Amino acid sequence: MFGGMRASVVAGVIAVLIVVAAVIQFVRPVPQAKAQISLSAQGQIAGTPPQLPWPANVQATLDIPGIGSFGEHGPVTPGPIGSVAKMMTAYLVLKAHPLGPYNNGPSITVTPQDAALYQQDASTQQSVMRVIAGEKLTERKLLEGLLVASGNNIATMLADWVGGNPQHFAVMMNQEAKALGMNHTHYVGPSGLNPETTSTAQDQVKLAEVAMKIPVFAEIVDMAQMTVPGQVALEYNYNYLVGHDGIVGVKTGSTLQSGGCFVFAGKRVMGNQNVIVYGGVEGQPGTKTGSQLQMSLVDGEDLLNAVSRIVTSRTVIPSGEPVGTINVPWQSNVVLQTTKPITLLGWPGLGYSTHVSLTKLPVDVKELPAGSVVGTLTVTTGSQTVTVPVETVSKLTGPSLAWRMSRI
Repeated sequence: MFGGMRASVVAGVIAVLIVVAAVIQFVRPVPQAKAQISLSAQGQIAGTPPQLPWPANVQATLDIPGIGSFGEHGPVTPGPIGSVAKMMTAYLVLKAHPLGPYNNGPSITVTPQDAALYQQDASTQQSVMRVIAGEKLTERKLLEGLLVASGNNIATMLADWVGGNPQHFAVMMNQEAKALGMNHTHYVGPSGLNPETTSTAQDQVKLAEVAMKIPVFAEIVDMAQMTVPGQVALEYNYNYLVGHDGIVGVKTGSTLQSGGCFVFAGKRVMGNQNVIVYGGVEGQPGTKTGSQLQMSLVDGEDLLNAVSRIVTSRTVIPSGEPVGTINVPWQSNVVLQTTKPITLLGWPGLGYSTHVSLTKLPVDVKELPAGSVVGTLTVTTGSQTVTVPVETVSKLTGPSLAWRMSRI
């Protein structure tokens, strides 16, 4: 009798323990859903990188702000840049004395010393703009004389006006170059005539991109010609490409030491977008069929036209591309995919970065229907940023009773 009662008690205890264990097993916290990103953080537009018509044995560079750079080609050591240096002179003048688009600025009286300098520079076949002692010239007219006529005498006049003298102005030029990250540039004067003024094509393109954001600077370097007070003949821009084929600037330079130098900007429509391509050619020695300056202009135009054919809208990540998974122990992984294609303006080999941001994970998610948007994929190159939704391919189901009870 007592044995039977003992067995019943034991059986009852066991049953209670089983029930308690089942309850504990059922109410145990379920592991949190975890996301695993499979997409690489860096990528490149597929295809063979383009072959551009880089000039032989000449330093050159190409850049499309907001999209990317084609890098540097040829020798990258700093060299003389001639009158390309006048971009920095104009930039500092406009920083010290800003001009509105319809403003001529203050007038400067030509001194006898300025007139004598003009005569001296003209007698040595330098590029000049005629000035006469006692006449008054506006800031804008002087900037035209600097950037269009490329007057060395005007560079000195402006350096005196802003810096007190050319020597101190050169110090200002180097300070500004350092501030702009032009780490391979050194100025010794405002005109660039001295061959000790050296830089790289890449540094000068960097300056051009900054200076072209000043409307009056962009307007002046886009002038094919200018008038000089008291002079019937026009002064023509050494950059004879201005006004043709979308070219809108920016500055040429040419000396025996520098060879032909050309920093250029050209407007183009690429992939239904309006863009400006910047480039630079430095140290072109010329050929039997063309002067050094002419050849640098030809080089620049060839590069600009080649880039126009290469840069297009390209799909870098298609719709339905797997970018990661949601991992849970009670079912197979749920794949995450893009809902739309990502298209960038670029060329084969251009790098881009990717970032997947999941707005619904990690949280205490147990169930999600197929096609649930759980985050975004963002792809960036330059200032181009494209974001598309990321969704679940299949359904995330909650843990079943069988799984809850059988898990270890």
